[in-house]
Amino acid sequence: RKPFSVNRFKEMLDRLNLEKMELSRVIKLPDEQSVVLRNIVFADFASHCVTFHSKSGDDVVSRVSFAEVEPMLCAHSYFCSPSKGVVVNFYEVAAQSDNVFVMSDGTRIPISRRKAKDVSEAYAGFRFELLRNGGAR
Repeated sequence: RKPFSVNRFKEMLDRLNLEKMELSRVIKLPDEQSVVLRNIVFADFASHCVTFHSKSGDDVVSRVSFAEVEPMLCAHSYFCSPSKGVVVNFYEVAAQSDNVFVMSDGTRIPISRRKAKDVSEAYAGFRFELLRNGGAR
């Protein structure tokens, strides 16, 4: 029997195709709708509904409280709430200035002053991990 090596471990992970699984991961909303996490550009809350803005343009609207949705999304390290009632997908951030995220669809999401330091640190950590793992996915 061969000793367990890093290369053998990597081969096993490749066979599992974890990246493909991550790209298709979904959350189930309280109203039974499903949303593919990596398809979300950002989510925002207005008029007692959360709108999940998607890359495909097929936005999902759910009558659910933001307090229910935010922890479901932010349990994943690539989601963060930069201001009240909004959660962004770091994979979809095209640019960041001091107080604004520009999303891949062109939407500008403000970063609240109260959360600016934590949000900037979380985004920098996300970008560092991406680079450490070989670049954008």
